[in-house]
Amino acid sequence: MEYLARINPKYFAAMYQCAAKNDVRYYLNAVNIERHPDGGVVIAATNGDFLGVIHDPEGWMHEDHNSLLVGIPSKRLISACTTRRGPDTFEPNKLWIAEKFSVVTGCVEATDPPEPFGIGAHLTEKTELVDGKFPDWRKVLPTEREKLETQFPWINGEYIEAFNKIATILTGRKAFAGGGLHLEARDDCRSVVVRLANYELKDRFVGVIMPMKGDPLETIVPAFAMPKPGSDVDQAA
Repeated sequence: MEYLARINPKYFAAMYQCAAKNDVRYYLNAVNIERHPDGGVVIAATNGDFLGVIHDPEGWMHEDHNSLLVGIPSKRLISACTTRRGPDTFEPNKLWIAEKFSVVTGCVEATDPPEPFGIGAHLTEKTELVDGKFPDWRKVLPTEREKLETQFPWINGEYIEAFNKIATILTGRKAFAGGGLHLEARDDCRSVVVRLANYELKDRFVGVIMPMKGDPLETIVPAFAMPKPGSDVDQAA
């Protein structure tokens, strides 16, 4: 069986967090892998409301393909992609993708494509390619910074939690020590851009959250938290 792509397994598992689950738009229930013109591949997934994209400069794609849509992976595959050490004591560092299955491997020195059930395979799992066209994710990414003249938009807290999980998978740190999430919105409120503070990932990963509808806030804090006129807090301000 011929391999069609090779990517960082952590990148795959992290972007999968953004994929739809059982959506009628079947092409959203997948992780998209596409060739990058400057080298490597780009891995992206979205459920239509939030998006995750990461550049894998070490990634590879077969010359006969410019993109692949990998269907919903099993929990076993995601676990094998994110575990600290595989059965050979090596950390997973490559996910090899074929038409009907994928293989997670860990030995850095190994350069040849792995045997599906060979000694270097952490896991060989059935996967399927999806026949469809992934949305053009570049259309929702603003390329120029704008000054926000209005209030920051409302956003779904579940997506913030998802991006925190993505950061944890990518860094291997449950506390995401030394990093954080940077959110930036535009006045048209069409998208909120998410960046990761980690030095290696800040220029490699980008996410997008579509804002929610909500009433504007009249004050920065609720009325009950406002200092009473003449109070010490009010006078200090």
